[in-house]
Amino acid sequence: MIAASIVVPAVSARLLTDSFPRMLLLAAAIGVLCGLVGLLLSYYLDVAPGATVVLTAASAFLVVLTATSLRRRLRTERARRGAARLNPAQVSDLFD
Repeated sequence: MIAASIVVPAVSARLLTDSFPRMLLLAAAIGVLCGLVGLLLSYYLDVAPGATVVLTAASAFLVVLTATSLRRRLRTERARRGAARLNPAQVSDLFD
């Protein structure tokens, strides 16, 4: 559980940014937020706090993974549509 609570916020932050300083801040913020939410949930649900914190972090990771995958897919589709609209003269201008 300790490894998951260290790795999951960092991986989530890496999916959100390519900048290392920004990734450090995001990982810390995600870790703190997941820790607080997990502790609150464990208190009110009367379950083990460690597992709840890790499950909260895993849930946050799945949300981030889904959002970044959808964003990447939309960006790829827009690029394909834009490339499909180019006529041969415009394509040759791109390589000149």
